[in-house]
Amino acid sequence: MSITKSKLPGFTPISDRIFVRDKDVDSTSIPEKGSVNPPTTIIVYGWGDGVPKHVAKYTDGYHKLFPTARIVMVTSPTLAAAYHSLDQRTRSMLPLVDLLFPTPGDSSEKVLMHVMSNTGGIFAAATFNAYQRRHGRDKALPHHLLVSDSMPGSPEFGTQVGRWATAMTVGTAGYFPWPFTVTRGIWWSFLYIMYFVEKVLGRVPSGAHSCAVLLDTATTTPRALRLYMYSKSDEIIGWEDLEAQVAIAKSKGYTTILEMFEGSPHVGHMRMHPDRYWGAIEKWWKESMALEGASVFMSNCIPSTATMLKL
Repeated sequence: MSITKSKLPGFTPISDRIFVRDKDVDSTSIPEKGSVNPPTTIIVYGWGDGVPKHVAKYTDGYHKLFPTARIVMVTSPTLAAAYHSLDQRTRSMLPLVDLLFPTPGDSSEKVLMHVMSNTGGIFAAATFNAYQRRHGRDKALPHHLLVSDSMPGSPEFGTQVGRWATAMTVGTAGYFPWPFTVTRGIWWSFLYIMYFVEKVLGRVPSGAHSCAVLLDTATTTPRALRLYMYSKSDEIIGWEDLEAQVAIAKSKGYTTILEMFEGSPHVGHMRMHPDRYWGAIEKWWKESMALEGASVFMSNCIPSTATMLKL
């Protein structure tokens, strides 16, 4: 689906699913006095089949919080997430990498990534992979805070296929005239067919691949803080599954923060608890900048091996 600028005011499309918010030229876009070291770039990955105008509510929130940041919105079609190969998903994210990270190791960029639902996670993982395809397997996409909204869940197909079918149905039920349960049955069957096709082809399922990428310290830097926003009322991502994934991330050296909301559904925390939601993001962004500053200070204070040998 191609979306023109006129259909999504304020954004310029660089592909059929990647949109960049135009920079403001008006003088009101001045950071508040309390905003210290705001992000230079924010990447928002929408939930499965999230309509751009709905995902844009999150980019609007970020614009109010960090008005000088460049904001990129990525939509996440469920069919592409489930059906496309890793190579196809990776190539679809190369325009984003080429725009934001034309050269590796740009220390001037302060990047905040916001990922919604497992489908958003699949395309975030494809972005990490695209960065390494463009700049080398020894390079990891630089970012300082990774906000995980209603993700990740368990990568186990047998226990999760029902939840995944429900998620795909929520995003597509409006396109079909028949009842919700019929659409869910179609997606359930599709997922089983894809599961066996991937087995035959020797492909790693996209959900399992994204979970693995987000736990691979060579691909996703452990220097970035991770803020997990979730709820026990989420009908698609089990809170126990999410906490299990967080425990694994913590064991691998990632700094994790859990923010549990009461009563909010899947990707519904911002709608029900806006002040707490944006307050948590602002708080932990500032914390990520404080940690980054401390890290830079320590690296400047500790002499290199070569210097010590000279001494």
